[in-house]
Amino acid sequence: MKPFPLNPTIGTIPDHQIIGREQEIIKILRLLKGQSISIEQIRRMGKSLLLKKLAYLCNENKLPLEFKNDKIKAKYFSFQGKENLGEVIDLLIKELENLKEWYKIDFSKTYKLIREIVKSPTLETNDIKFTLNLPEYKKSWKEILFKTLDDIADSQENSKSKLILIFDELPIMLWDWYKAGKHDEALELLDILRERRQKLENKGIRFIYCGSIGIKVVLKTFKKEFGYTGEATNDMEEFGLDALIKSESDLLCECYTLSGMKIIENEKLKNWNLIYKLTNGLPFYISKIFNIIQTEFDLIINEENISKSYDLLMNSTLNHQAFNQLKDRILIYYPTEQKEISIEILKVLSKEDDFIVEEELLTKLNYESKEITEVLYQLFSDHYLVREIKNDKRAFKFKYEIFKKWWRINIA
Repeated sequence: MKPFPLNPTIGTIPDHQIIGREQEIIKILRLLKGQSISIEQIRRMGKSLLLKKLAYLCNENKLPLEFKNDKIKAKYFSFQGKENLGEVIDLLIKELENLKEWYKIDFSKTYKLIREIVKSPTLETNDIKFTLNLPEYKKSWKEILFKTLDDIADSQENSKSKLILIFDELPIMLWDWYKAGKHDEALELLDILRERRQKLENKGIRFIYCGSIGIKVVLKTFKKEFGYTGEATNDMEEFGLDALIKSESDLLCECYTLSGMKIIENEKLKNWNLIYKLTNGLPFYISKIFNIIQTEFDLIINEENISKSYDLLMNSTLNHQAFNQLKDRILIYYPTEQKEISIEILKVLSKEDDFIVEEELLTKLNYESKEITEVLYQLFSDHYLVREIKNDKRAFKFKYEIFKKWWRINIA
């Protein structure tokens, strides 16, 4: 991709202008040849943009050469805000009906089933959402969803193609159902998706589950509170999303600069190096740096203004929302007995220069060693921390220096 003008933003970007992630997309497509996947990562790492770019490349026939002969299409869904299984079914049908540019999925069997259930042979497609949400038809949602997924898979099998169904914010939707006292519906949806996934993958369907809280956090809560023993994702490969590589970060900086920023041409390299170092290549925080430069430093990019922008990012309460999710994730989604321990562990690690061996960490915290070990693994699994084995001992530190510095300044 060549540089093009792009306004700094922490919001959405048109699909065709999403920068980087080519290597991640190749890895995801390779994994999807054999199974569905789940993407686990904290907020503001670029998960949704990655998945939207994946769908764009699939549907515009712009996939990497390795997949040029594969018939792969993808559909991105955001499940956040969907209040029940009826709304999920309606979203699937309505969105997939719009994919007429490459083939039409035949939902006639689904519609026939719904008409039989509601005893209305003249029911129009536009009336289905209203019908599904009537309480008396709630008991039929499971049967309807089964038929909907079957219709999708049959269309794939007939066209000898592969369709990737991207379910973004599925975990947060399930969490909202749980908080609203609708955990039975959440558990039922998980079981339906697992059963259908195993039956339909041979017909060319693949699923991607993605969400900022992570499906593992939801499943752990369901297991503890409701004795849920279903293996909702045990046949899905987990994929972790990391920072941009240096060349992608440089391209993003170049695009932002072309939006009207001012820079001395021969100073670009050292400026891009500094931005990459300070932000750890995380695209959200690269955008924040450029946003601050354009509002506080008259669009002038130089080392001094980059460093001052970084300081404002760390210190100004106006920018704390960019980091508060690190603490909120723990306070909202972690079990009660792990919240305080997690915060304290991160306080200690934020003051360390490098990895600290677990045994040494235990001496700095007034908790049972078993509790600390369990929380360390949770923080490691949730991408707060990285781990090394030093002389057969586990050692931990913050995964990203920018998070460590913010935590040390504002929390520790």
